[in-house]
Amino acid sequence: MQAMFKNDNFVVLWLRRVAYRLWQFKQTVLPRLDQSEWREAVRGFSQQLREHLNALRKSEKAHILRVYRAICADSQFVGEQRKEVLQLALLHDIGKAIIRSSVVLKVARVFLPIGRNDHCIAGARLLHRNGFDRKLVRRVLRHHTFEHDDILLQKFQQIDDSC
Repeated sequence: MQAMFKNDNFVVLWLRRVAYRLWQFKQTVLPRLDQSEWREAVRGFSQQLREHLNALRKSEKAHILRVYRAICADSQFVGEQRKEVLQLALLHDIGKAIIRSSVVLKVARVFLPIGRNDHCIAGARLLHRNGFDRKLVRRVLRHHTFEHDDILLQKFQQIDDSC
């Protein structure tokens, strides 16, 4: 009997994952992006970083803005912590401007738990080369990794996964 519940849990988790991936697919195909809001959000970065950020797909920019807005609206972040997590929101997927996943791999990720950390590595390297704070570089590198004790990154991951 207990084994049946484990299988049911697996099925429920798998169905939730598929539903979430289908929602992501919709966001990718029909992204809503406010260009003026995007320009305002990234204007504080260097020209080189803005070029990388602007090279992202419309759907990727829309995702970043959803995360950014969610953090802006969240009162749990204050002071320096708020500044750090807002910067992380804008830069966490910058590696996607460098690394492009194939369509086959993207479709496979809908149904299988395949890792997605190539863009994390590329983004962390880019930020490191541009002299960003070590904590930010590490958080960009690990934003899809759940085996860590960084409380701020854990909070960020919950928001990122919901957006």
